[in-house]
Amino acid sequence: MAKQFKVGLALGGGAARAFSHVGILDGLTKHGIPIDIVTGTSMGAIIGAMYATQPDVAAIKSRFAAYIDSEEFVESGFNFFKELDSHDEGILAEMGRLARRGMFNALMVTKTALVNGKTAMSSYAFLLEDFNVDQTRIPFAAVALDLWSGETVVLDQGRLRDVIAASCAMPGVLNPVKIAGRLLVDGGWAETVPIRAARQLGADFVIAVDVGESLSAFKTPRNALDVIARADSLARNALNKEQLKSADIVLSPQNGVTHWADFSTTARAIVRGEEEVERRIDALQSALTKARWQRWFGWGRDKGRR
Repeated sequence: MAKQFKVGLALGGGAARAFSHVGILDGLTKHGIPIDIVTGTSMGAIIGAMYATQPDVAAIKSRFAAYIDSEEFVESGFNFFKELDSHDEGILAEMGRLARRGMFNALMVTKTALVNGKTAMSSYAFLLEDFNVDQTRIPFAAVALDLWSGETVVLDQGRLRDVIAASCAMPGVLNPVKIAGRLLVDGGWAETVPIRAARQLGADFVIAVDVGESLSAFKTPRNALDVIARADSLARNALNKEQLKSADIVLSPQNGVTHWADFSTTARAIVRGEEEVERRIDALQSALTKARWQRWFGWGRDKGRR
């Protein structure tokens, strides 16, 4: 008996920008694109886990709407970073702004993270059920980076909330998470869009969803922190581009979210996700058909195909 052809959906990180994933899920569902495996990094892991647990996009939208109006969201710290009003690239730029305000050194010397673990876990508890990863309706895994070994870790077992906490542990903002002898942080520092994880779970065809913003114009650096932030952004951008080459198709919604912590733009980000599916649906369906025929006739997969 022939092995079932499985479609994997790899959802990248991006905090508020990741709400485009919800629109992507909505669009794929409307067009009847099957989703047999889901993987996620950071906020993509949260949304992926919610869908894998209950494959109902309307329910995900409703739960997020309730979360953004909740005390858990107020205490999460997102508004703190948004109010720093930095539109540079990444969290290092935000930390640079803190340093320029004289806050960074005091915080970083006395703490391993700006947001405490209990506050973060209350958000995960609001959004996710408390059971193990292997109990999700759709096979799911999140990706994290092990600080000790430097390895990318695919988390496909264990307590779901702990797995999500590890994948979302943005360095300097949230504390690293200890799981199975590893010290784990945000998977975005190793695999922004977890394509390899989807392959590892058995996906024959991977739809990668990249919600990161393009590099902004770089101005003359004001200090060393500006240089560090820009170098980090360039390195991660180059890594992301290289890793995306292994996907069968890449969806890149232009969500227009200028600040990663701005959750006031979620509705627009969702719509942009839906629009990206409509823009790419013909290419997606064609690529899926071709991949199925290749599997049927045993031609193998062109790893460079997008």
